[in-house]
Amino acid sequence: MKSKNYEELLAQKGLKKTKVRMALTQHFMKMEHAQSYSDLQSALAKEVDKSTLYRNLTSFEQAGIIHRINDHTGVAKYAFGESPIQGSEHAHFVCECCETVYCMEGLGSLQPKVPKGFKTSKVQTIIRGICAAC
Repeated sequence: MKSKNYEELLAQKGLKKTKVRMALTQHFMKMEHAQSYSDLQSALAKEVDKSTLYRNLTSFEQAGIIHRINDHTGVAKYAFGESPIQGSEHAHFVCECCETVYCMEGLGSLQPKVPKGFKTSKVQTIIRGICAAC
């Protein structure tokens, strides 16, 4: 994606175009799997300090540019794209060997039937196994 498209995405989401946000957006858009904070800090070390990275991750998540994944390793992972909402959920594949997390598209509805009186706020499906790289 060209620089102008990164700028358009930030503008569409109501975020100011900054050097850090441009670098972060470009990084997420080229990655095929979710990124941990440590992954992002290593990739963007020259461009961003710790607190700026946290603030921008929060802004990106609130704006719907990325979504957070709880893969039960105790380390949050972030992937490009809006948080799965009711009707457009997707599963996440977690490699048991390298702990890489991938968004899995095309798995159909992930809305389980819950007992009467229960309200679902979020559905997160984790598929565990071994990725192609391992």
